[in-house]
Amino acid sequence: MAEIKPSREREISDDDGCAYVLDEADGRRMCGAPRRQASSYCQRHHAVCYISSGTNAEAVRLREVEALASAVGGRRTRRQAEPSRQFLKRLEQAVRSFP
Repeated sequence: MAEIKPSREREISDDDGCAYVLDEADGRRMCGAPRRQASSYCQRHHAVCYISSGTNAEAVRLREVEALASAVGGRRTRRQAEPSRQFLKRLEQAVRSFP
C-alpha cells in the first residue's frame, strides 16, 4: 500500500501580491496588487473580506448568519417564526448562482 503524504501548502511571500481570486471570462487569476501589511490581500480586497470587530457592519452580518442558520435548521437554531417570503426568494436566487 502506497504511503499518502499530506500536500504542503505553498507559503505566500511578500512578493506574491494580493491573493484574492478573480473570476474572469478567460479563467481565474489572483489579483496580484501590492498586499496590505499583515494581510494576504490588497487594501480593497481586505475591506471586502474582513469586517472590523465591534462595528455596526459586524452586528448586521451576525444577524444575517443567524437568520440563515435558522432557515436551514442548523444544530443550534432558535425556534422563530418562519422566514419571510422575501428572505426565501433571496436565498433561492443566491443558490441558483452556484453550479
